[in-house]
Amino acid sequence: MPPVYYIDIKHHYYGKFVTIYDREVIEGDTFLKNKEYVEKSDDENYIRALIKDCVSIIFYGDNAVKLGVKLGYIHPEGVGVQKGVKVAIYIRTW
Repeated sequence: MPPVYYIDIKHHYYGKFVTIYDREVIEGDTFLKNKEYVEKSDDENYIRALIKDCVSIIFYGDNAVKLGVKLGYIHPEGVGVQKGVKVAIYIRTW
């Protein structure tokens, strides 16, 4: 069974900002518990298309960070830990 990701999408005049959370991060006992999100998805192809033109992408949780690495947005050495949760941030530069 593929991981389920919780996705938050914000639109700004600079572009699209997306945050992708592991299910465990949102439903578990973490500092991000009950965080707002707009949709859920387990479809990696959908997520790939969604983040294609993003200005910023934040990945929270083991599976989300692995997805960011797999899709080429995150370098494995650029992963941090915030209050026990893996986190990685992609920012597009022009």
